[in-house]
Amino acid sequence: MTAIGREMKELIPELSELCREVMEEVIKIYDEGGKLKVNRKTDGSPVTNADMIANEIIVNGLKKITPGIPIISEEMPLPEYRDRKNSDYLWMVDPIDGTYGLIERSGDFTINLALIKDHAPVIGMVGVPVSGEIYSAVAGGGAQVEKNGHRSHLEANIFSKKDRGLRFICSPNQEMEKLTNYFEKFDQPRLKYRSGTIKFLLVASGQADIYPSIRRINEWDTAAGQLIIEEAGGVVLRADNDQPLKYNKPDLRNPPFIAYGDIKDFP
Repeated sequence: MTAIGREMKELIPELSELCREVMEEVIKIYDEGGKLKVNRKTDGSPVTNADMIANEIIVNGLKKITPGIPIISEEMPLPEYRDRKNSDYLWMVDPIDGTYGLIERSGDFTINLALIKDHAPVIGMVGVPVSGEIYSAVAGGGAQVEKNGHRSHLEANIFSKKDRGLRFICSPNQEMEKLTNYFEKFDQPRLKYRSGTIKFLLVASGQADIYPSIRRINEWDTAAGQLIIEEAGGVVLRADNDQPLKYNKPDLRNPPFIAYGDIKDFP
């Protein structure tokens, strides 16, 4: 029994139901493009009515499932560090990760939920509205994907850095020229591009081997995906010191990082 009064795995069915509810509401807006309304935040990034609807459903749902656990969401005012630094648990939420994918209708957008304890994710869940898939992981309990009531265990691909043709999945929005020297270390690497948390899911499911990120993206962008990769046999590490990403930091932005599948010769 945990401090939240329940075993972690016991939360998964309720969280899945909540995630499914959000996905259904978001896909209604996505399928009827005229319903999507786009505004701009103070930093210039886009936010849509779908983001706000998803946020409301998630926050209300989490308050019922885990009463009293603080929630950090991209679409809510962020609490000061002094008010959250001593939290035993907290939720890290991105109601829609990949808002550009929603707006541009690429399909690369997800619903991200992660429960943080001791600066690490202990529950991670990612819903993919366009496919209907829900990926989930519990620390020490493995990772799975569920679609149409069928659950499959996730296993990252086993590989060596020396293997020819390793599959890299990259963000189309980062400055790829800064990664030129990195790719030269590998034998005929194959590069593909996808947006948002989809990249984590491709590594966790064995469809990609390595995801390098030189961008400083936020904790709610990575927490759920990190745990899903870890529980599928991979690792997500800072690019500067090969340590796992940490959560609920004073600065909620992550340093550059590299997500690996089940790499045999690390470091």
